[in-house]
Order: sequence, then structure tokens, then C-alpha cells
Amino acid sequence: MAHAPQRPHRRRKAAPRNPLAFDTVELRHRHDGWTPERQVDFIRALAECGCVDAAYRRVGISTSAAYALRARAEAQSFRCAWDAALDQAIRRLSDAAFSRAIHGVATPIFYKGEQIGERRRYDERLTMFLLRYRDPVRYGAWMDTVRAERTPDAEAIALGRMIDQVAADAYARDAGDPLPAPLHRYAAPRFVSDAEGDEQEARAADARAAAADRADVAAREAAWRRDLAALGDAGTA
Repeated sequence: MAHAPQRPHRRRKAAPRNPLAFDTVELRHRHDGWTPERQVDFIRALAECGCVDAAYRRVGISTSAAYALRARAEAQSFRCAWDAALDQAIRRLSDAAFSRAIHGVATPIFYKGEQIGERRRYDERLTMFLLRYRDPVRYGAWMDTVRAERTPDAEAIALGRMIDQVAADAYARDAGDPLPAPLHRYAAPRFVSDAEGDEQEARAADARAAAADRADVAAREAAWRRDLAALGDAGTA
């Protein structure tokens, strides 16, 4: 009698460990002290609100007692759970901040003591803060040190593109084809740093000063030639 082949045994994946699970600190039992249940309730409350003061008030323990328990040598597991609870609260705060930035905050509108509607208010500073630190490549602080400017030969590029546009239109008309889509008339801006911008401004200032000097020299030469011509005319008179 043939036996059916046995299927390979599959190991069950272990359930993920709860980051808030910890070994409670064994202390002398007091009804108003740090019982194991109160330690667990404190960590859960801290994960929900993210505020140590509010968490210890919920469980009826003083601040000094909470930090004293955290500082005990045998409370390493309790300290890890404390930090994990704060991390979880920060993640919840981050989700709430994203929700406010995307959906805004509803503000009620009242008329003669009655609510007639609501208005959505959006915090642009919060939005920019989230973009700057969540996507620093495109919105990081380094963008504050650069400036956008047109390329020096933007006019020549635009003229060349317009000539190409005219040629493309003429070719399409001769072939009986529909006219192509219009090309962009201007060159895309490029980004330069503050140092490059200052250097360009300094070169432009030097060029303007040199042009002014040349104009002044030309004016002086013209005046000198006029004076010389006037002296020549006076000598021949």
C-alpha cells in the first residue's frame, strides 16, 4: 500500500513582540505604591498621551516615585518600555500632524449665537515643516541658500526655439499635417548658490564701473577735441 508523501513541516512565524511588554519591578507590596498592575497601566497611559505628568496622574503616582522607579538598577525592562511608550506617542503625534496639514482643522462659524457652518484652516508653516524634514532633497534648508535666475543666453535660446517653431510650422503646412504644439519660449531657470550669485553681481558691478569709466574718458576726449578745434579756429581768425 502506497503511502502519501508527507508535507514538509512549516514553522509558524513567531508573533511580533509587543514593544510595551516588560518585566515588572518587584517591590515591597503597598496598596498605594508601584504594584505590577499600576506599572503596566502607567506604561499604557504614557503610550496614549505621551506626557509623563498626565500618565502618573492617571495611575495615582507622584512624579518623584515614577522617576525613582525608573532609576532603580533592576528596572531596565521598565525603562525600555518607558522609552518605547514615548516613541509610540511620538508616532501618533506625527500622524496627527500630517492629518492636520492635509485635512486642516475645522473652525465653527457662528451667527447670532448659532453655528451655521465651519471653515477649514490649513497651517502652511506646519506643512512646510513636514515637507522640509520628510523630503529634504526637494524642500530642505539647503534651498534657502540658492537662488533661481535665467541663463545669460536665455534670449538667444528663445530666439533659436522660435526659429525652429517657424520652420516646423512651415514644414507641417507644406506636408498638410497639423501644426505641432508650440515650443517653450524661455529657457528653464537654473539654480546658483549665494556665492555664485554674489560673484556674478560683483562682475556685473565691475562691468558697469568699467563702462562708466570708458564713457567718462570718451567724454573728456570729446571735450578736449572741441577745445583744440576752438583754439585752431581762433588762431586762423
